[in-house]
Amino acid sequence: MKQNGLMGLVFLLFSCSLSGEINGVVDMVVNSYTEECVGEMEGNCLLVQEGDQIGTEDWSLFYYEDSIIGFDYEPGYIYHLRVKKKKIKNPPMDGSSISYRLVKIVSKEKV
Repeated sequence: MKQNGLMGLVFLLFSCSLSGEINGVVDMVVNSYTEECVGEMEGNCLLVQEGDQIGTEDWSLFYYEDSIIGFDYEPGYIYHLRVKKKKIKNPPMDGSSISYRLVKIVSKEKV
């Protein structure tokens, strides 16, 4: 019985720290071009950097369907954004579990 209580406490602490990382305002860089992406969906993806990735050569694929609310992407520009990430309580089966909403365009540089 004590072991189950300890496991529940560990899970609760992990869940709280995880939600703290997801819910909040973060910086994001969006590259000047998109890439074709294949996975659960096919189409073009934004190339983005977030957190420790910013300023490196590492880019992550970001599906258009998981778009940043309030952000209108225009090819040919590198964007530095401030976005609010929020965990979605009941995400659709084929959708993201995180929503992104534009807070501010910090910079938009023509490439």
